Amino acid sequence: MVLSQEALEKIISMAPEENDHWDFKLQWYKKNDRNNLLLDIINMVNTPHHDDCYIIIGVDDDTGDIVGVKSNTGRMNRQNLQDFLRNKPFAQNFYPLTDVKRYTVYSPTEGKNVKIDVITIFNENNVPIYLNEDLEGEPILDKNGKFVRNEDGTKKRKQKIKQGLIYSRINDSNTPIDSSTNDAQMELLWKKRLGLDLNIFDRFKHCLKETNNWFYTETEYRPKYIYQMNPDFVVEEAKDKREEYRAHFVSWTQTLMNVRVDYRCIQLKYRGIVIKEYVATVMDGGRFIACDPKTGNIGNDNFFYYYVKDSLRYLVNEMIKCISFPNKATHNWEGYDQIKKNLVVFENSTELSILKENKNLQNELNQKYTPSDGDITKLYRKINNNRESDDKLWNDSKIIAEQFLIEKHNAMVVNQHLKSNSKLG
Repeated sequence: MVLSQEALEKIISMAPEENDHWDFKLQWYKKNDRNNLLLDIINMVNTPHHDDCYIIIGVDDDTGDIVGVKSNTGRMNRQNLQDFLRNKPFAQNFYPLTDVKRYTVYSPTEGKNVKIDVITIFNENNVPIYLNEDLEGEPILDKNGKFVRNEDGTKKRKQKIKQGLIYSRINDSNTPIDSSTNDAQMELLWKKRLGLDLNIFDRFKHCLKETNNWFYTETEYRPKYIYQMNPDFVVEEAKDKREEYRAHFVSWTQTLMNVRVDYRCIQLKYRGIVIKEYVATVMDGGRFIACDPKTGNIGNDNFFYYYVKDSLRYLVNEMIKCISFPNKATHNWEGYDQIKKNLVVFENSTELSILKENKNLQNELNQKYTPSDGDITKLYRKINNNRESDDKLWNDSKIIAEQFLIEKHNAMVVNQHLKSNSKLG
């Protein structure tokens, strides 16, 4: 996640203290010093924690003074940096993901606001990363910017980065250029890669993200999804004991042809023990099942439904969508992507918390949307056409249709703000 202004200022207040989460640089890396930039990024990626890391440029790493970026010489934007990394000989053609963002921060040293650049190095579980070819050292320049030469006239170069060496940041120190990290750190990195350093819920997330390693089966008349790399991890469907009390129409399925839903439970099991259980909606006559989204509210009772991408319930849905079902028609069903357009999908819970405090969004939602009579009638008829004799509707179908359209509108407004914020970021 890109660093917030508040978080950046908190980190800078601790300067010159550094650790395995952030590093301070006085100014940008010069063009003949890009190998050091590469080494700093590799060291930051190869850390055993699961957080993003930051290289903060414009802060004196000796004194902690906020001096700001004095010159754009050597500065790289997001695309420049990604291109730079993509062209390096990383093993398995796997290169780190990064971002570059400029901030304005008040400097007591300068007595004014100054510009600070932050390179975000996104967390990566596929560690350790390393080079599979030697990388030639860069030419050494004298104080006048001219090449320093050997006695034979060739350019004198800095030390090369050797293939196969594993660099890793430990506390505030990087691995020396001619060495690999120690065995204890290497063990931690492999535990991170394999998800062995996580609690049971995060280990489940780790497994769910490997969608190609799950398969679908039915035993004892119960659909199951089993993680092939470790069958201790199982997702299983079960009967919902409270189904008779649930409404068989929900707002996020309103754009499907068959809007009536049924219910089951989805249980996440580890070694046969249920560690998490979700109510799940069975959609479109049984063609798909998904853990129910959560209910959100911004402003004065402006409700909508949402998922969070790094949540278990969302990852379960994504895994189920990607499974190769015996029924090919079911596997190719596009309704799941369709229902996600009727709700909000947040990158993380922080994104939701920030939007909840957005006054402009609150004011826009508080204006209260009124669906047209035509839209209400159209949805009302669709609901009635899919009703069954034993359906228990809590209100008149027209009232339900109106509320569903309002909830979809609220989700659309929130999505527009998310899109605008991402462009600004």
